[in-house]
Amino acid sequence: MAITKEPKEFKFKIDAYTPTTMPLSRLTEYLKDLIEVFGEDKNTHLIRVDEGSCVPIFLVDPEAVPKVEHRFQGIEQNEAPPNVMNAVARINRKLRMDGTKAALVGPENNNVIIFPGAESEELEYGPFSQADTLDGIPIVVGGTKDTVPVHIQGRDGETYLCTAPREKARTIAKYLFNTIIRVEGMAKWFRTAEGEWQLQEFRISDFKPLGDASEFSLKKSIEQFRQIPAKWKEIKDPIGDFMQLRDDVEM
Repeated sequence: MAITKEPKEFKFKIDAYTPTTMPLSRLTEYLKDLIEVFGEDKNTHLIRVDEGSCVPIFLVDPEAVPKVEHRFQGIEQNEAPPNVMNAVARINRKLRMDGTKAALVGPENNNVIIFPGAESEELEYGPFSQADTLDGIPIVVGGTKDTVPVHIQGRDGETYLCTAPREKARTIAKYLFNTIIRVEGMAKWFRTAEGEWQLQEFRISDFKPLGDASEFSLKKSIEQFRQIPAKWKEIKDPIGDFMQLRDDVEM
């Protein structure tokens, strides 16, 4: 991947706000999701906020430009990692709530990513509450109240923001960073206008450790699947038999 010699500027243009009307807390929420969109947070810098519409300007270091542009291309093709597409969905959701739209604009003043926001015609559904489970590694445990935050990192790098009673969280803290656990509790999900299901809330009632993260390799998972009893394993040519069955049904 070629390295460019110059840094590049990208603008996040939000129609509804100006620098004097954008609440700092709301700007911070947008910036948090934009960190996921850019992906190269150590090489991406917020250098100013332009007048007119609220336009945060980001400068990407030369060595990170190819990676960032490749990431943007993945977003446009809906092929970026789940955590990135979820960040895009969150931005669009906030824009709908703010009654506006936005765009990430490149150095040639071209729209790199369009965030339709309030212009999207699709509807959100939920939230829906249900008993549920989550698997992952606890990466944050702590707080001063009776119910404290517990952040669980999933297998694809996504972070689930959960809560747990203080005593339960104390026990979970023993497995911080290096053990996969399964938490049980009540989840609240909603479906975004982009069709993504997102976890809004998860109240942990119980959990159990599943094992060290290093033990959960792809090879071990395949071996576990092979150990599952199944009659098709006794067939010499299962694919051929399936094709013959399909032909018989179509006749």
